[in-house]
Amino acid sequence: MGFRFQKRISILPGVRINLSKGGVSTSLGPRGADVNIGRNGVTTNAGIPGTGLSYRSKVGGTGGKLGILALVVGLGFWALQHFAKIENAIAPVMPHAVQTSTDPAQPAAPASGSAIRYVHREGSVLRETESTSGNSLKKEAKGAEVTLLESDGDWAKVRDGALTGWMRMSVLGTAPPD
Repeated sequence: MGFRFQKRISILPGVRINLSKGGVSTSLGPRGADVNIGRNGVTTNAGIPGTGLSYRSKVGGTGGKLGILALVVGLGFWALQHFAKIENAIAPVMPHAVQTSTDPAQPAAPASGSAIRYVHREGSVLRETESTSGNSLKKEAKGAEVTLLESDGDWAKVRDGALTGWMRMSVLGTAPPD
């Protein structure tokens, strides 16, 4: 019996480094609808979730075009199902998503779109400072609406009624939770 080794390391949503006994490769796209780039070339993978049916093809030759088409359809289907998660994942790294104000009397407002955010985790804490050791002002219920004032990557300054404080960006979403 031969030994196997396989490890996937997620770098960003949809980007993975794959380590195995045979070498290193990179996968781009969600599992089930991705492109794999490795020492043996480029391979497209597309599957129908929950069915066990999938199509795998090396890019190049006659099957490459069908593989790319299947991949594009699969990525589109996945993106439609996970739009809110994608938006929440890229919001902290998008510098133009939220403007911060230099005038403390004037709270910052988002550059575009609504400033309303929804709490996606029960018991999320509104804090005085942008730190997990900051004093707790309030525990928010899942689905609670807050107004986004500014964002600092991992933390968001929000207003809930008369209270203004800091919450982790990872618990906030632009759409109400399921």
